[in-house]
Amino acid sequence: MERRDFLKTAAAAGPFLGKVLGANDRVTIAQIGLGARGQYETTINLANSAVEILAVCDPYEALVDRAIKKVGGKVQGYGDFRRVLDRKDIDAVFVSTPDHWHAPISIMACMAGKDVYCEKPLTHVIDEGKTMIAAARRYNRVVQTGSQQRSAPHFAKAQQLVQSGYIGKVSFVESWNCSNNYPEGCGNPPDSDPPAGLNWDMYLGPAPKVPYNVNRFIWNYRWFWDYSGGWMTDWGAHHMDSVHQIMGVDAPLAVSSSGGKLGLQDMREVPDCFTTVFEYPGFVTTYTHTLLNDYPIANRVYGIMFHGTSGTLIIDRESYEVVPQVRRPAYGNGDMLAEVFADWVAPLNEPHKSAFAQSFPPKQLCEPIHVDGIRLDPNIQIVHVHNFIECVKSRQKTNAPWDIGHKSVTACHLGVIAQRTGRKIRWDAQAEQIIGDPEAAKMMSKIYRAPWEMPKV
Repeated sequence: MERRDFLKTAAAAGPFLGKVLGANDRVTIAQIGLGARGQYETTINLANSAVEILAVCDPYEALVDRAIKKVGGKVQGYGDFRRVLDRKDIDAVFVSTPDHWHAPISIMACMAGKDVYCEKPLTHVIDEGKTMIAAARRYNRVVQTGSQQRSAPHFAKAQQLVQSGYIGKVSFVESWNCSNNYPEGCGNPPDSDPPAGLNWDMYLGPAPKVPYNVNRFIWNYRWFWDYSGGWMTDWGAHHMDSVHQIMGVDAPLAVSSSGGKLGLQDMREVPDCFTTVFEYPGFVTTYTHTLLNDYPIANRVYGIMFHGTSGTLIIDRESYEVVPQVRRPAYGNGDMLAEVFADWVAPLNEPHKSAFAQSFPPKQLCEPIHVDGIRLDPNIQIVHVHNFIECVKSRQKTNAPWDIGHKSVTACHLGVIAQRTGRKIRWDAQAEQIIGDPEAAKMMSKIYRAPWEMPKV
């Protein structure tokens, strides 16, 4: 079946495709994309008695063969995901491909009546997310974004602490990743023939046609704009999703970014060091990433800090803590100018000093909290995948449906656009449009290499 015929057939099938599962039915699934993440999800589902894996798919035969062996041989392997979507006996698919394939495969899966777990970042450009949400709604599909921190109890606890006012008013949030790959980074390997068994044209799919290079394949594809948004949409998608969850927001007002490729001597296109600033109603958040120095921030090489008037909440995947603010009388509290001129200003302030000190006596503004020893991976990843499977059966909303994933990664895409244009990007969240910058607005979508195109929903 040709792709256009497939789309016509799927569209004619109506808004609900697939079978209604009973409580005791096993969910039949296919794994599309068999790199590190796809293999990991295969392992999780293989251990779940509520799941039956029927198909695995990847344009690289070696990965397909590896997955078939992992499953025990009782599974069909494919090199073309469309053959997977043709099967009527598959309830759900896991899409763990490079980012540029996420939206087309996920939308076509919805149209074929499959529920879809799509890895993060949900999309490659902003407009893809709108179409994904429309497809999920039209075809009544259960969908999940692979933002597993949404299934982590300690991130939910942080949300409760911040939104209850435990650390006071939060005006500044910072997130970061620190590592040091200087100077070689991913290196500069030459173009070559693809390895035997790799369908390079299928791997590229809607991306521009280029010669095979090992750095454009598997892990390092993230460092090329044709396939991903670099660290801004990789780890940044996790950080911004948690900022949205914990602060109770879903869109920035404006985004700006500084940095670039400042040190690594490799062939990557994305920045190796940057700080991106996101302006939200009532607070500002930053995401800082460097591949040039691994000195930790707040004793963590990655994490998020929420700075409140009563305390600071620091969280990563292994721990969280609250460090209280201590309020002291204003006099002698580090105000160097007042201390230098204390003899001169004291008589002027004396009538007010006593009342002011009584209003703000020395006190700790919240109680300290320290919870350590948490492991998000693999346990929370298992919970996140199981949540999707349970919702396939119950038809309930997942922990990270696509509308949530789309809004979180949209903030990251705006960061990418700010990086690439060098301009501050202003965002109208209601209209989902960039304000006053037509050139930047064009980067919300992209051109798909023929014969591929975004499915029409």
